[in-house]
Amino acid sequence: MNNEWVFIDTHIPRQSRLGWLSDAGRLNVRTHPGRPPLLLKQLFKDRTRLESAHGICVVAGPGSFSSIRIGVLYANLLARLFHKPLRGVRVEEVSDLRTLYKQCIEDGQASAAYVAPIYDAEPNITLPKSV
Repeated sequence: MNNEWVFIDTHIPRQSRLGWLSDAGRLNVRTHPGRPPLLLKQLFKDRTRLESAHGICVVAGPGSFSSIRIGVLYANLLARLFHKPLRGVRVEEVSDLRTLYKQCIEDGQASAAYVAPIYDAEPNITLPKSV
């Protein structure tokens, strides 16, 4: 059984971390410059590996409104599409990815059906219009 977990981190604007956390202690996580929408394209480059992954782990925040929203949306989408366990974590939990991987494996069956984004500020996209 494949114990790899897909790892998605978009909490920093214009920078995304995407990769695989594996049981062999290998961490294949890369930082991608640019906007988070490029993540989906990167993930689907290796669809077979994505389909065989054990679960999806996403940094739910806190972080930039748009960046976090997109990363969490993708994680929720992939978990539902491929019927995978889903785990949302806070930024503070990703300083040690090996420990995070162990937690994913141990808590894999207690995964969430949905991960909600955690924002670092109130969104300002619905400001009242001046008359």
